[in-house]
Amino acid sequence: MKERIRELSFYLPGATLIIFGFLVVFFPMLLVALFAAGLILIGMTAISVAHNIRKLRRGSQWTMVWEPVDPIMGESLQRVFLYRRW
Repeated sequence: MKERIRELSFYLPGATLIIFGFLVVFFPMLLVALFAAGLILIGMTAISVAHNIRKLRRGSQWTMVWEPVDPIMGESLQRVFLYRRW
């Protein structure tokens, strides 16, 4: 029984698209709604990508300040402090 369901699952996307095609033929207003939904999803994706790019660029603005641990040791051993530039 599980094998039959697994084999029929390959046909599910095609059957869904055919059903959507018949619904658009019978109700043309659905085409407008589907197109609008697609544009909204594309816009949300663009905003999400822009936000992630902005976050990556802000992460590169960390500044390193070097401070000597011991003045006797000189420049060989140093401690690094990171802080965010505002």
